Amino acid sequence: MTANRTKVKRRHKYCPVCREVVPMSVMREAEDEDDFYWLLCTACDSEFALTRHEYYREKQPDVSAIEKDRATIYRAGQTYSVGELIYHRKLDDVGLVVDKAAAPTSVNCSGAIIVSFMEIGQKTLIEGFAAA
Repeated sequence: MTANRTKVKRRHKYCPVCREVVPMSVMREAEDEDDFYWLLCTACDSEFALTRHEYYREKQPDVSAIEKDRATIYRAGQTYSVGELIYHRKLDDVGLVVDKAAAPTSVNCSGAIIVSFMEIGQKTLIEGFAAA
């Protein structure tokens, strides 16, 4: 007999306690326009109530104070974590990894990262690239 497991809905949202984008469990969804979405940060166990607008709005992190010397140099062959700072030499820009995505089917890599850069904004980069 299998246990009855309910699937927990998760969204990557900005946690003001952790000060980074982290996966959050959706504890309760809003039932009407005036209701709130209740989220639980999986990193620090803080609970948050968001309005419908806040829940669906994508939080853009403040990258204006990122220091280049704290960032990891981006290499397509490496893998990265959400919240990690990277420096892209070719773009000459520093950014924060804000999300991960599935690997493009036409590229030999393990996945993609969405990076919010200081100067050029948000870009999608490959990670885990394996040369043929």
